[in-house]
Amino acid sequence: MKRIARHIIIGILIFSFLLPAQTTFALTFQPNAILSDEEFFDANSMDADSIQRFLERRESALATYTARDIDGVTKRAADIIWRASKTHGISPKVLLVLLQKEQSLIENKKPSQYSFDWATGYARCDSCSATDPIVAAYKGFVSQIEKAAWRKKYYTLEPQKFRFHPGEMQMVDGYPITPNNWATAVLYNYTPHLRGNFSFWKIWNRYFAKVFPDGMIVKSTSNPDVWLIQNGKRRLFSSIGVFRSRYDEQNIVNVDQTSLDAYDMGAPVKFPQYALLQATNGAVFLHVDDTRYGIASKDIFRKIGFRAEELIQAADADLIDIPLAGYIKAPDDNPMGNLIQHRGTGAVYYVQNGKKRPILEKAVLKANFAHRSITPMEDHELKKLPDGAPVLFDDGTLVTTPATHTVYIISNGQKRPFLSADAFISLGFQWGQIVRSNGRTLDLHEEGNPVDLGTIVDQEYTPPVTTTVLGVRKNATL
Repeated sequence: MKRIARHIIIGILIFSFLLPAQTTFALTFQPNAILSDEEFFDANSMDADSIQRFLERRESALATYTARDIDGVTKRAADIIWRASKTHGISPKVLLVLLQKEQSLIENKKPSQYSFDWATGYARCDSCSATDPIVAAYKGFVSQIEKAAWRKKYYTLEPQKFRFHPGEMQMVDGYPITPNNWATAVLYNYTPHLRGNFSFWKIWNRYFAKVFPDGMIVKSTSNPDVWLIQNGKRRLFSSIGVFRSRYDEQNIVNVDQTSLDAYDMGAPVKFPQYALLQATNGAVFLHVDDTRYGIASKDIFRKIGFRAEELIQAADADLIDIPLAGYIKAPDDNPMGNLIQHRGTGAVYYVQNGKKRPILEKAVLKANFAHRSITPMEDHELKKLPDGAPVLFDDGTLVTTPATHTVYIISNGQKRPFLSADAFISLGFQWGQIVRSNGRTLDLHEEGNPVDLGTIVDQEYTPPVTTTVLGVRKNATL
């Protein structure tokens, strides 16, 4: 109990100086920028099987729904959604959000036939009658999906026919709205009022908001799989051995499955750190930190001390996913690196690819090289090695300093500050994971965007529309 209490006190102290008490930072509805163009028009964001898994995890009625598609073939709802998305260049995520926004088809386990018939709300304007022959022509799940996807793209192809355009102000529900991109303009053309677009934004962020910084190691509370968050995607570790070759289990953060589902699948992490991989043509590569180094010859292979029994046969498709960083042309070319300590001064260096990189503080040794041995070296030998840049903290490291009391996570080489203790805790981190830096190394990291909560979008719509989702102030104006 004393240890737990101490961690709580430390957490309070760490974050007590982060921000002025009344400052509010949280995910906020921006009516002029509801969604990015990259997200809106990414037709490859999900394949048909990903859509099916999305529906199954939410126990949606669409998970078992089938219908005859426009080609006359009976298909799953997931295949119909995917086909329309690919055909018209719209993200399937947009259609999934639309299905929930218009008829609750993602979460309603027993929807009415009307919900299927008017799944995306296409042609069902407030003053339109469903019995009007012109409107009734678009009745049916397949027609609704097809026309919604087509229409959202058509807004960008014939913009002069429609009201909303990027950079042009229009009044919406008494507020001036100036869409700053095509995605936002399209959403207003399809739903020309604030409440509907606020609803779209809420659902999008509930389903697809990405809140985990790159570099995090996460595991769902309901599944044993371990994932690396990298480049906005989740990469599955193929085995516990592959994971342990690079990370400690204490770095795993437990997260909820819904938040994890927001991430698209990236290439799995298939091979251990420092694995020797052999391609089908016989070429051999050393796997180091998500890159591969070609070994120039069999002679170099032998001189380094590698053995044939260490080789792992790798499919060419798997090797293509691993960037080629260079070639090992001499035994001294060592991308694996060694820790070297000056016999006289005690200074520690990371020697990699023929250069010595200084390690400025013990915190870096603890965070990056916890299980690596250190070899002493004489001064005259060290002087032969050219200098390299100081070693920085690895991605995913949690760092603080006594001077700032701010906690950072290293992500893509940047230091991203947590804006509150709630943000830190809500992401599943533990106080004991924080490394204490003296500041010398942390100061070398460029500062990145703050890490905010941004995971709970449960507010109700009440104008004005820039109300903060998680904050105190709910009367901000446009």
